[in-house]
Amino acid sequence: MSMVLDHIHLPADVTTDFHQRIIVGTGHRPEKIGGYADAALIRLKEIAIDWLASLNPRGVISGMALGWDTALVEACLHLGLPYVACIPFRGQETRWPLPARRAYADYIRRAAKVIVCSPDGYAASKMQIRNERMVDLALTNGPGPDNALVLAMWDGTSGGTKNCLSYAHTRIEAVNAWSDYLIRSQYATE
Repeated sequence: MSMVLDHIHLPADVTTDFHQRIIVGTGHRPEKIGGYADAALIRLKEIAIDWLASLNPRGVISGMALGWDTALVEACLHLGLPYVACIPFRGQETRWPLPARRAYADYIRRAAKVIVCSPDGYAASKMQIRNERMVDLALTNGPGPDNALVLAMWDGTSGGTKNCLSYAHTRIEAVNAWSDYLIRSQYATE
């Protein structure tokens, strides 16, 4: 199984074979996907809405980090989809800006389920523990690889998103929304 399916680049490429799966969301933080400006965050949310609407999932598992993870949560709220908040440790949001912390508290409150993957505070390894837990949850609750899918926002660089995809690639198919992001970003600057 390749790391990312190479025939699906846009929501319009999604076929009914991918409907009703459990979606695992993984993707970049705002620094790699347009920053923290309202326009960038709105574009990310619109992309997430379009992908989830095309995929028509049973639900989403989010790692709850700023950026793509929380854009997927916003899309779930917009579309009325249930989501699981799979957080690496309690307090991951404590260093975020106040508006982001407030939104995070609302996301946690509205989640169908909250899973804390590791005890105590921050450690870099807890991010990968969370990534693996999300994939394993999708496989368990799918059930199986034909009922789960990773929806990534990945530019091809090393980091947590690549680590999650590397763990998932022998277990679950993945699609990457990066081409869609690039196209929409290009139109936003013209």
